[in-house]
Amino acid sequence: MNTLSNQMIDTNRITLTGVFYVDAAYTQKHAHMLHKHNGVLELLYVAEGMGRYIVGSREYAVNAGDLIICNAETIHGEAPFQEHTMQTYCCALSHVQKQGLPPGCLIKAQHRPVLRLDTFKKAISQIMPNIYELCIASPKHAMICRELAISVLLMVEHTLYHYDRQERSIHEQKYEALVRKITDYLDQHYTEALSLEQVARWMHISPSHLSHLFKRETGLSPMQYVIHRRIGEAQSLLMETQLPIHEIEERLGFGSSCHLTSMFKKYVGISPREYRKHFSNQDDQRDNA
Repeated sequence: MNTLSNQMIDTNRITLTGVFYVDAAYTQKHAHMLHKHNGVLELLYVAEGMGRYIVGSREYAVNAGDLIICNAETIHGEAPFQEHTMQTYCCALSHVQKQGLPPGCLIKAQHRPVLRLDTFKKAISQIMPNIYELCIASPKHAMICRELAISVLLMVEHTLYHYDRQERSIHEQKYEALVRKITDYLDQHYTEALSLEQVARWMHISPSHLSHLFKRETGLSPMQYVIHRRIGEAQSLLMETQLPIHEIEERLGFGSSCHLTSMFKKYVGISPREYRKHFSNQDDQRDNA
């Protein structure tokens, strides 16, 4: 493996904070919508199937064998209203520091986050399921799982080091920058009572132009994006914390637990309690192993 590539990441402080597996049947019914993680880098490996995935302000077609890089603080999630047959494994890593990039980032924001694995495709396809199985089997395997996850990280970094990046046009960069600015504003205020007119005033452009541009680049209207952000963050909080549902509802700007439940069922397909129970069962399997 290329030594120069490896030296760009200090692996000593890296922590494996989570390992997740979602099968194709569950993905088809309950897509994980737009969300982000503070200080945590996610490496999402598509073991089987296909679908569409959003990272930042762009939507990408993904297929079996692809690996999706989700930088810390970067919005990501399965594209809504699309057919998904993906079976995925995910490693969440904290304290990742790559030279020249913010903490938790493996690539620059403007670079493509979906990798077509080549040299390390077979190795990663075997290691990712092994990390999950070992993690579920016993907490005693935590150190082994961490080392395996770091090996995947280094393989991905090596691939990035030799990756041929396509140059984007000035026109494309201009619109990406504008949509990123809109997205940043929505990400900062999505728990508040927002309107399209309010966002347009802040951007000094007309509501119709803002809506058209944003939907063309992301596939969503600005207000749809806000809803998906709330639902996506609710999914993350239900998976990763024991916060009461009414507290999640208040934190994310939902009007009432009834409103949260109805919206959650509309977009995810099941209630918040059912969603939490599904991932709690995965934790129980790990604890009882």
